[in-house]
Formats: sequence, structure tokens, C-alpha cells
Amino acid sequence: MNEFVVRINGSLKQVKIVDENIVEIDNVQMNYAITELSPSKFILKINNKIYETSLWKKSDSEDSILVNNYYTNLNIRTTLQEKAYKLLSASQSNTETVTIIKSPMPGLVFKILKNAGDNIVKGETVMILEAMKMENEIKSNIDGKIKEIFVSEGKPVEKYISLFSLK
Repeated sequence: MNEFVVRINGSLKQVKIVDENIVEIDNVQMNYAITELSPSKFILKINNKIYETSLWKKSDSEDSILVNNYYTNLNIRTTLQEKAYKLLSASQSNTETVTIIKSPMPGLVFKILKNAGDNIVKGETVMILEAMKMENEIKSNIDGKIKEIFVSEGKPVEKYISLFSLK
């Protein structure tokens, strides 16, 4: 039995091809027949209703179908492909982006103004580096939260050393 997950305009349908004349859509069995008119045009008959369809590739992940002069977005995956898609989507949504801020110059960590876990806005000063008797503000380049601070006050740092991370 061939099983598919079909997304029609965002709505999911479970489709099983039971045999050459029977299809099951969301656990409802129906008689069907397909007649190919050309590589992209078909006549689809489901439970004695006839649909004239044209199918074309919209993108790598989605097709469009014209059914009786109405356009529909369509995505067809096997059940295995759908499981893999859901796993990948879940792992990507659980991934956090971390930004590392590095020292632009060698110097001494003069003062740390924020702590790990603090919320921060873009442009806000996190620490002050002293270099050549000048105080240089090291600022956040994004809105977010300080994940970790890698240095401590009074310690020297070299150029390009990681100072803190943001998420």
C-alpha cells in the first residue's frame, strides 16, 4: 500500500492508494481513475465526479495544481519523507543562534557592566576595555540575552579573544 501526506493549501491529508481503483483519504475510501492527457494534464475521476487538472512545479518543495479552473498549492510527500521533514523542522526550531563578541584590540578588561542571563538591546554597553590609556566600550550588536561572559575584570585580553556570547 502506498501512503502519502498531501498538503493542500496548508491543510494536511493522509492519502493511501489501496489498489489501482481505490484511494483512501483521511480514512475514507473512494473509487478513483486517472487519465493522462499530457505530462502535465489529467482527468481525475473520484466517486464519479470528474475533475480536469493541470499540474506544474512551483518550486522544489511545492507544486501548483489547477482543478476545474481553481489554483491550489500542493505538496506531496511519502509518510517517511513527512516524518523526516518534521524531525528536521523540530531540530531547526530548537537550534539557538549564538553570537560571539570578540575583542577588537589587545587591552585590559576594565569593567564588566552586565552578567550572564541579562537581557540586552543592540548598542548597549556590556563591558569596558582599557587600551593605551583609553576606555573603549564593547557593545552588543544584537537584541538578545547574554549567554556567557568569557573574561573577568582586571585581566588582560589579546586581539580577537572571545569576550562574551549573545543569544
